Amino acid sequence: MATMLLEFRVEMDNGETHDVVADQRDVARWEIQDFGTPFKEIKARANLAYRWLAWSAMFRRGVTTLAWPDFDAACLEVSDLPEPDEEVDPGDRLDPGQPAPSDSTS
Repeated sequence: MATMLLEFRVEMDNGETHDVVADQRDVARWEIQDFGTPFKEIKARANLAYRWLAWSAMFRRGVTTLAWPDFDAACLEVSDLPEPDEEVDPGDRLDPGQPAPSDSTS
């Protein structure tokens, strides 16, 4: 069986942002919830599933102590963790910024 790791970025209403990795433990917990689905059907409930999986991973790791309903109310967004290159503003690659001032006059 392939490794099952789902990487998320979580933004909370208090301004905190967390990067978290859900794994097979979290997926197994999702599947047995009353509102859960088998993993192969998770896309049908992706918004709820990703929020819940992110909460489960954060709760399991001690990043949050919020119960699921409180977390759900305070969570603004759960998205895929961006690739390292995606975090750089594309304009910054073309224009690295203003160079340091020269000691001499032009």
